[in-house]
Amino acid sequence: MGLFDFFSKPNFAEMVEKAPNQVGVYIVKIDGNVKYVGRAIENRPGQNPSGLRKRLQEHYRGASAGKSELYENRNKINLTIKPCNSVEEAKRLEAELIRKYDTVENAWNLRYED
Repeated sequence: MGLFDFFSKPNFAEMVEKAPNQVGVYIVKIDGNVKYVGRAIENRPGQNPSGLRKRLQEHYRGASAGKSELYENRNKINLTIKPCNSVEEAKRLEAELIRKYDTVENAWNLRYED
């Protein structure tokens, strides 16, 4: 995957099933507004699912490790994902996108890491 390869689907359930088993970042939109930027940095070989697919499944199912706002709004969410080549790349991109879309002050992110 290249640095600018993003995948976007209007259907959260469909994206959960098609998300790759690798580390990456995801952008959650409702009505065209970015509400949350998250990352999936756990990619254990042999674990299926892992990475983005596992993290998105947690949100979609309402698991305790998921974000409750994503579960509560799961039928309204448009999702964009960006697979990354490393945990460091995912962390850096997540922080950049949180700052870009100002989702700490104006949406559901609580903070970002530098």
